[in-house]
Amino acid sequence: MRRLILMSAFVLSLPAVAMAADEDARAALSGRLVAAAADIRGVERQLERLQENLADLNLKKANLEKEYRDRRVRMAGTLAALTHMAQTPREAVLIRPGGPLQAARTSMLLSASLPAIETQAASFRGLLTELEKTRGELARKTTQAETARADLSARHRSLSALLENRDASHDIAAESAAVAALVRDAQSLKDLLEDLSSGGPKMELQAVSVPEGEGQLPVSGVVRVRYGQRDPDTGNRASGLSIETLSGAVVVAPLGGVVRYAGPFKGYGTIVIIAHKGGYYSLIAGLDKLSVSAGQEIVSGEPVAILGTVDQTNQAGNARRSVYYELRYGGQPIDPSRKLPDLG
Repeated sequence: MRRLILMSAFVLSLPAVAMAADEDARAALSGRLVAAAADIRGVERQLERLQENLADLNLKKANLEKEYRDRRVRMAGTLAALTHMAQTPREAVLIRPGGPLQAARTSMLLSASLPAIETQAASFRGLLTELEKTRGELARKTTQAETARADLSARHRSLSALLENRDASHDIAAESAAVAALVRDAQSLKDLLEDLSSGGPKMELQAVSVPEGEGQLPVSGVVRVRYGQRDPDTGNRASGLSIETLSGAVVVAPLGGVVRYAGPFKGYGTIVIIAHKGGYYSLIAGLDKLSVSAGQEIVSGEPVAILGTVDQTNQAGNARRSVYYELRYGGQPIDPSRKLPDLG
C-alpha cells in the first residue's frame, strides 16, 4: 500500500516536473536569444560607425582630389611660363625692346620665383601624401566594413536557427480568432489598444507576469524625431520616436511583457504591440519579418522582428530603414524616456 501511494505521488508530480523543465528550457532559450540579439546590435553599431567613417573619408578624398587637380593646373601654368622665359636665347632677349635691362629683369624674376615655386612644390607633395594616406585609410575601413557585414550575416543565421527553436516551442495558433476579429473591427490604433487591454467578450487575456527588465530602444540607430518634436513629414507633434537604422536590422522588445498583437494594421504597416506590467504598452511599427505571435511572453531585448532590405539610402549612399516606436499608458502616448533611460 505504501509503495502504491508513493508511486501515485510520483506519477502526479510528473506534469509539474515536466512543466518546470519546459519553463527552464524556455528561459534558457530566451537568454540565448537576448544575447544573440545584443551581439548583432553591437555589430550593427560598429557597422554604422564604419559607414559614417567611410562617408567622411569619401568626402575628404573627393575634396583632396579636386584640390590636387586645381593645384596641378596652376603649377603647370606657372612652370610653363617660367620654362619659356628660361629657354629664350640670350641673343633674342638682347635685340628685343629693353635689351639688357629686360634680360636683367627676367633673370631677377626667375631668381625671385624659385623660393615660391619650392614652397608650392612642398605644399603639393604634402597634398599628395595626405591624399595617399586618405586612400589607404579608406581601403582599410572598407575592408573592416566588409568584414563586419560578413560577421553580421553569420550572426543573423545563428539567430534564425534560435528563432526556429522558439517558434517550435510556442503555439503560433495562440493568435486566436478573437484577436483577429478585434484587429479587423478596430477603426483606429487607439480602439485596438483599448480592445486588447480590455479583452472583449470572447477573449481571455493572459496576465502580464514578465518583468520589464532594462529599457532599451527597439533598434540600434539614430533617433531622428523624438517624442513631442515636430515631425517633418506630417508637420504634427510626434507621439513617439522615429529611429533610423540599418537595413536588415534586428528589432527587439524594449521592455519585457506579453505580445498582444503581431501583424499588419491600418496605416501602420506591420506592427507589434506588447503589454507590460502596470498597464503600459509598446507599439513598434515599420516592421517586416515577424518572429513573435500573440500570447507570447518575451523579455527585454528579445527579438520580435527582422527588418527587410529596401532601396532607400541616406546622403552617404547607405541603405537605411525607419522604425516607429510608441509607449502608451491609459490609452495615450507618453514620453518613452519614462521607461527608456538612454533617452533621458
